[in-house]
Amino acid sequence: MSQPGTTSRVALALCWLPVGAAMLGVAVWLIWTRWSSLLNAHPAMLATTIAAGFLGIIALFWAIGSLTVGGRYDAYADDASGQPQARTPAQLRRRARIRVALGVPALVVCVLLASGLAWARPFAAAPVATAAMRSGDDIQVTDRLTWFEMRKVAVSTTGQPILPTVGLVFVPGARVDPRAYANVLRPVAEAGYLVAVVKPPFDLALPNSTQAASVVENHPEIRHWAVGGHSLGGVAASAYADDHPVAGLLLYASYPASELTRTDLITTSVSGSADGLATPAKIAEAKPKLPEATRYVVVEGGVHAFFGDYGDQPGDGTPTIPRAEAQAQIVKATIELLASLTPKPKTR
Repeated sequence: MSQPGTTSRVALALCWLPVGAAMLGVAVWLIWTRWSSLLNAHPAMLATTIAAGFLGIIALFWAIGSLTVGGRYDAYADDASGQPQARTPAQLRRRARIRVALGVPALVVCVLLASGLAWARPFAAAPVATAAMRSGDDIQVTDRLTWFEMRKVAVSTTGQPILPTVGLVFVPGARVDPRAYANVLRPVAEAGYLVAVVKPPFDLALPNSTQAASVVENHPEIRHWAVGGHSLGGVAASAYADDHPVAGLLLYASYPASELTRTDLITTSVSGSADGLATPAKIAEAKPKLPEATRYVVVEGGVHAFFGDYGDQPGDGTPTIPRAEAQAQIVKATIELLASLTPKPKTR
């Protein structure tokens, strides 16, 4: 007859074996296939991935040890003098109840962690985007912990630096490497505007995020701000713009989650006619949520993934326009929005 608690111990160990292997496997898979993206994104994703890998190793060792020598450790405990003493059946049952009470919730959490990390695997930035992250050609790229920024390096005739006075804080789409937008937004910096792209935790922008506020606080020289975002990033940007004193809102294939209360926001919505995710129908349906004076720019034949450089996206439409041509229209609309934020000089 087996000792009390054997069944629950073996069952938990058999459950932890595949879960531990999955956690370790997901961590190795992410690091192997997305190391550059993890290293250049918000540190939360990399830290959680490494932690999941270590937890997976611990889970595997515990499961194997529990199956091989767990019965022996259950049966005996050291007494006050350090001598092994057999546990009573009541003690074994209590030990089993504690193990189940702690092990089952931990098992559920680890399953969710492994699944969440696997789902959150980012769309990697294409080479053209990572190349745009290099400083040069009068563009300075500064990579910070939770955002990166691009600005034009210019000096006056007296040798004094000319700093931008209009800036854009941009929020990436869900699970997209923030660097994927560098190639699209670099021409905006070349036009003389400060461009800052935030790095959301786990590449998932939240409506209540304070990252945009951190960028704004770090640049007191900017007098006119716009916030913008792609897809889910646009939802977060809309929420921020509605609650903060920014002048403009830029939406790439996106729309607010709810109707904006501010009617003074200078807003531009850029979308693709072939977008399979933020479809033309969804963009049209969301129009009442935006200010009445919102400018709508439709890139004919453009798709969801054309607003960045990260490859194809599941569920997207089929483009009928070259990516470079579509992105030129996106850049043009972006620069026009930022140019409109500067108050026109008064005429007599």
